[in-house]
Amino acid sequence: MLVTTEAIALSSKKYSESSLIIKALTRSDGVKSYLVRGVRSKKNKGLSPALFQALTILDIEAFHKNKGGLESIRSAKISNPFQTIPYNISKNSITLFISELLNICVKEEGKNDNLFEFIKSSFLWLDMSNSFQNFHLHFITKLLKYLGISPSVNIKETNDFDFINGIFIKSDEKNRVLPKNIVKGFYNFLGTNFDYNEESINSSKKRKEFLEFIMNYLEYHIESFKRPKSLNILYDLFQA
Repeated sequence: MLVTTEAIALSSKKYSESSLIIKALTRSDGVKSYLVRGVRSKKNKGLSPALFQALTILDIEAFHKNKGGLESIRSAKISNPFQTIPYNISKNSITLFISELLNICVKEEGKNDNLFEFIKSSFLWLDMSNSFQNFHLHFITKLLKYLGISPSVNIKETNDFDFINGIFIKSDEKNRVLPKNIVKGFYNFLGTNFDYNEESINSSKKRKEFLEFIMNYLEYHIESFKRPKSLNILYDLFQA
């Protein structure tokens, strides 16, 4: 069946000498994998590998058999060209990291309009923003909702978090498990937009602590979760 849909590129890998296997989140059918033949050939005059860079937002025409195998793309074009992400090393590194994380975590086999719109609008915001130090922390915290493991914001006064049950709690100071800045940041990121700069997460050290907490949370709650390889690159980049 020929389908016309928006798609967000999640990953691409080489297949044979001239082809690529593309994984994308489509608005129409969730996650799909495509075999794009001859795209890396010097004689290729059709699709370009550049179309499938991390989290590029596309309009595609594709043939979907919906039998669990590789599909094929007839045509593709960028629907919302990024103006800054490809040229800003910090934004580009964040994008590659989140692309890898989505590739690991998102297994949607059916349509999920809300997830698609969340990813699309988030990266359009990043592309336009000049203040994005905590963007990746905001994004991952909000992504938990779409993965079905978002914590319950059950109380207003909290200084700790029940990692196993996914709920905020009030603990005696001597029994508190997590640092206050992680709990406060986690709580606030859940209910604020990307413009909100959390004062308790304001240094590379604190961002690293927060990311390690989130990685551990994902590892505990998502079966077969693997830490993104690009995480260490992100740490190296944001040392200052």
